[in-house]
Formats: sequence, structure tokens, C-alpha cells
Amino acid sequence: MVTVEESLCRIEILKEGREFIARAKMQGGTKEYRNTIFEDLLRELFIDLQEEFGEI
Repeated sequence: MVTVEESLCRIEILKEGREFIARAKMQGGTKEYRNTIFEDLLRELFIDLQEEFGEI
């Protein structure tokens, strides 16, 4: 049995002052998200990831 792994996305989450920053690196490039509310940042990131990878 052969298993092939492929990285689809790399996500980095930082906090800069009062602002949360997420960077999602995908094959098409890097998207950056900024929000002072962590849950809102995750919601926006999750929606974009669903749109990007929903067809896999």
C-alpha cells in the first residue's frame, strides 16, 4: 500500500497588539486575514477554506 501526502494549506496565526492575524498559504498564493475578534477571524478563514477545498 502506497500513501501519498500532499500539503494543501499552511496556516499561521499571530497576535499583534489587539489584532489577530492569520495567513493561509495555498497553491494559489497567500491570503491574510485580520480581525480584533478571534472567532470572527476563524470564521472568515474557515469560509474561504471551504470555498477553496470544498470540491476535493
